[in-house]
Amino acid sequence: MKIVKKQSIAIIGGGASGIFASLRCAEVAKAEKINVDIHVFEGSSKLLKKVRISGGGRCNVTHHIFEVNNFCLNYPRGRKELLSPFQNFQASDTVDWFEKRGVELKYESDGRMFPVTDNSETIIDCFMQEANNHGIKLLNKMNVKSLKKLGNGKISLFINEDESFIADSVLIATGSMPGGYRLAQNLGHSTTEIAPSLFTFKIEDAILKDLSGTSFPQASLTLKIDGAKPFEQNGPLLITHWGLSGPALLKLSAWAAREMMHTNYQAKLIVNWLGIGHQNDAEKLLRTIKSNNTKTSVGNAYPNELTKRFWQQLLIKCGISKEKNWSEISNKELNLILNNLFNCELNVLGKSRFKEEFVECGGINLKEINFKTMESKICPGLYFSGEVMDIDGITGGFNFQSAWTSGWIAGNHMAQTKSKG
Repeated sequence: MKIVKKQSIAIIGGGASGIFASLRCAEVAKAEKINVDIHVFEGSSKLLKKVRISGGGRCNVTHHIFEVNNFCLNYPRGRKELLSPFQNFQASDTVDWFEKRGVELKYESDGRMFPVTDNSETIIDCFMQEANNHGIKLLNKMNVKSLKKLGNGKISLFINEDESFIADSVLIATGSMPGGYRLAQNLGHSTTEIAPSLFTFKIEDAILKDLSGTSFPQASLTLKIDGAKPFEQNGPLLITHWGLSGPALLKLSAWAAREMMHTNYQAKLIVNWLGIGHQNDAEKLLRTIKSNNTKTSVGNAYPNELTKRFWQQLLIKCGISKEKNWSEISNKELNLILNNLFNCELNVLGKSRFKEEFVECGGINLKEINFKTMESKICPGLYFSGEVMDIDGITGGFNFQSAWTSGWIAGNHMAQTKSKG
């Protein structure tokens, strides 16, 4: 009787990309009648932690852009390398994958996609059910300390204090945890400079005082950093207890991640609170308000896009009494208001972590990875997926999509790699 050897697959990291890779690997193996044994090693006590907290507990699964070239524009790092993988598995494929398993997704006005239940547990339950159906072994509190390439081509995993595991193929899907970088370095890989991404700004300024929770639907931001070109971004902006947040600012932080780190998060932020494209248009708006409200106090007549509290705080910053009538506002005062409305300069003093979608830029050097298979060019049998690579997207589901895509491709190829004996 012929003995069919099982192909041993080890996936290090029980997050979004690692779990998705394990499911794809099992699906392909089943379809092609390949005998595989899949183990997922998670160092912490819980699997899928980021999936659970993403989108305020709703799980921002992906983004409603189904054209690959446009989708790639949302990655400050890795957009060129992701073009080919997204041709094989993109956002629309993610939607189909979940729908075939009974999980319907919806999209919101900003393009973010969530399960219709608005509950991340829906995604987690789907994954756990699929893993159970395929007999995937999910092991938590299993900290892989190091990797070693063996003479027969297999890879040995050294786990916790005294355990080991030998695999034909190993996937590192550890996200931005430093341990994942060390494992890759064990087998000859290099990493690029690591820096936080998707962070909020610490700012202390009179214009923000006591206004936490105030939002602006379409602000325009320009970030000026010593020694770097200006970074620009438009979109919703939010005042917080510590400074500024919101989609526009988070996107800005992603594009300027390394430059901000190099200046210890000190920079100048220029804010156009109205998002009006030309200063002349903003001036016309103010002059129209003035001419239509000559007998009204300046504190009670203001642009509709702003809240009264913010407007009055802006007047304080300008040194103008809110009780003063618009008819008394001089051209000099009007220009002062205009400047703080259209070109408000704020000093960035530091950063604060965005807890819902903590991401770092940097990781495994992309030149060392074959993006057709996600396999290492340096160590055959070693694969990468997710944020352990030097790939990161802006907020809105883009980081999860690169996790699903790279995991899908890695799982696809690992299943079809022959056992090394």
